[in-house]
Amino acid sequence: MSVAVGVGFSTLATAQAIARGVRLALERAGMNADALHTSARKRDSQPLREAADALRMKLVFHDEADLQKRDAEVVSRSALVMALAGVGSLAEAAALAGAGENSRLILEKFSLNGVSCAVAIASEL
Repeated sequence: MSVAVGVGFSTLATAQAIARGVRLALERAGMNADALHTSARKRDSQPLREAADALRMKLVFHDEADLQKRDAEVVSRSALVMALAGVGSLAEAAALAGAGENSRLILEKFSLNGVSCAVAIASEL
């Protein structure tokens, strides 16, 4: 079963804060995942790369069009994130995009220390 962790974060977020948020998201969801999913705009983030290394998770970047395809399923809404990324929640849209076409959220976005995380799982269709 495909499980995806979506992450969004401010430019001030540290690798430790990102890793802490991801660990907490997986703990709350009661799941494991092997990859972090986020916007292609975050591709050059050194803290994100450091967090992924510390977590031993690969990074998957999604372009805006793929994230926007999942926006209707996003539960959380931020006007700032909508203006920057074109979706109500980057973390939720990235988790949904990462888990696949028929996925659903199992952990809605939560934020901690400038980091937002959400978890989605592939549907059993």
